[in-house]
Amino acid sequence: MKHTILLAGSGLMMGGLSAFVGLPMIVEIILWIIVFGLWFLYGLRVPMEAPVRRFAFGSTMAGLMAGSMQVFFMEKYQANNSWYQQVFETSSAQDLATRLLIQGIAVGLVAGIVVGLLVRWRLNAREA
Repeated sequence: MKHTILLAGSGLMMGGLSAFVGLPMIVEIILWIIVFGLWFLYGLRVPMEAPVRRFAFGSTMAGLMAGSMQVFFMEKYQANNSWYQQVFETSSAQDLATRLLIQGIAVGLVAGIVVGLLVRWRLNAREA
């Protein structure tokens, strides 16, 4: 449980940064890679059962939390991310909200599986 809370909390942090500060896409991607790198190190240092399942679930929750922050603070998100203006103009608020949530969940799930597999691979290599 503590692993999930920690991982999902990083989604709140990233969602808050993108909503209240505004992050160009490349900066957001770099920050997520740093977060996933920290998760990888966390997975190597803290004993946990089934790292793939834990990271997949935690990362999916992080993506959901990030997308939720962006949706809940949609006006701030739009004001602080002017480089997405074309997307904002061509999408209704409902479509944009759905897109942000689905994108967060999907990216979170895939990234969590990748990090979990890397952690499991590294731990198995250590034992061998």
